Amino acid sequence: MLERISHIGVLVHDLEAAARFWCETYGLKRYLDYVAECEGLKACLLSPGGTRDEMSIEIIEPLDKTDMGNALARRLATEGEGFFHLAVIARDVPSSAAALEAGGLTVMHRPPVPGVTGQRWVVHPRSSNGVLVEGV
Repeated sequence: MLERISHIGVLVHDLEAAARFWCETYGLKRYLDYVAECEGLKACLLSPGGTRDEMSIEIIEPLDKTDMGNALARRLATEGEGFFHLAVIARDVPSSAAALEAGGLTVMHRPPVPGVTGQRWVVHPRSSNGVLVEGV
């Protein structure tokens, strides 16, 4: 069902400061910046070689930190910065989502983020040992 880990999402108050920290401290290279209006976030992706084909760190900041209707802003306000999600590469996004749903997991279908992801799903943390899992 899954091919590999794509990236680990880290939720932060300040995207630029966090990206600088990860690059300067751990030697990662920034290779993609994007805004996902549908999710209410801005993000950048970092990896050791600065390429998309290796495991990455996604630095995520809510567009509006005061919007408690946004899960990211709410999480940042209540729990602070830190690990947010694990993203995995699924061989077949629709069939893997169906298999997970058939297994009783709470799967939320998410719209593609243009230029970043195609089809994708998210498994609610209640169904996955407290971890939000995104399949891309």
